[in-house]
Amino acid sequence: MFQKDFFKITGFYTVAIIAMFYLCWIMLVAALPEAHLNLVQTLSTAFGINLPDDMPITAQTEAKTAAIILIIAIMSIGLVVLNVFFSAIITARFIRPRVKLLTSARGVLSATWNAETPYVLVRMSNFYNADLVDVKLDAVLAVEETRLIDGKEDQFRSYMPIESFTPRHILVMSQKMPWSIAVPGDMYVGNSLNKNYHFRPGKPVTHSFSPGRKAVKIKRSLQILIQGTDARSYSSFVVSREIPIDTQDGETYTLHLHKGAFKSLPLHIEDAGELEQYV
Repeated sequence: MFQKDFFKITGFYTVAIIAMFYLCWIMLVAALPEAHLNLVQTLSTAFGINLPDDMPITAQTEAKTAAIILIIAIMSIGLVVLNVFFSAIITARFIRPRVKLLTSARGVLSATWNAETPYVLVRMSNFYNADLVDVKLDAVLAVEETRLIDGKEDQFRSYMPIESFTPRHILVMSQKMPWSIAVPGDMYVGNSLNKNYHFRPGKPVTHSFSPGRKAVKIKRSLQILIQGTDARSYSSFVVSREIPIDTQDGETYTLHLHKGAFKSLPLHIEDAGELEQYV
C-alpha cells in the first residue's frame, strides 16, 4: 500500500515544515527581542493549544518543556502524513478516471476473416460513462517455458512485441460500441534472443528458445496494453489485459482460444456479457 516515494515525499515535507517554522521563529526572536518569545508558547499559539496560565515555562521545567515540544512535533508530523496520504487518495480516486474498458476473457481463433490466415480475435468495448479519445494499443506475445537444464527444471519468461495487429490507434472510442482486436494467427515474431519465432496457435508448440534445451511445459498468452484519454476529465488512463492462448505439457497440447467466431453484435450493446458470446 505504501511505496518508497510516499515516505520520501512525506519525510521531505515534514523536514521542510519544521525548518520553515524554526526559521520563522528565529527571525521573530531577532526582530522582536523585547517580546521574549518562547518556543513552547510559539508552538502552542500556532497550533491553538491553550496551556495553563499558571504553568511555568522556564528553565526549571526543562523536562516538561521538552515533552511538550515532542508531543507537538509528533502531532504536526502526524498531520503532515495524513495530509499527504489523503491528498494522494483524493488525487487517485477523483482526478484519475475510473475507466471501465472491458475485453472478452477468452479469445477466438477464427479463419472467417481470411481463409488462408487465421486471426486471434479479442472483443473490446467501452462501458465507461464517457467517450475515450486517442486510444492506443500495444500487444506482446508472452511465452513462459519450463525447461530441463542438466536434469533440473528452469523457468524462463519471454516477451515478443507484435506489430501486425489492428487496431493500433482508435481516435474516438464511443460508449458501448464493440471492437475486435485482431492478431494474425500465423506469423513470425521475435526479440533479442529469438529472431524468428513462429507463432501459430492451434498447432503443437515445438519451438524452444535456446538450442539444446528442451521445454517440457510451455504457456503462451497475449498481453494487451490500452492507453488513452477520458474525454470528460481530460485525464489519462492505462488498462492492461492478458488473454490465455495455449499450453503444452509434454506431448499434451491445449488450446485456450475458442475455435470459431464471435457472435455478430450491433453497433451499440447494453450488456458486457455480450462480449463473451461465440458461434
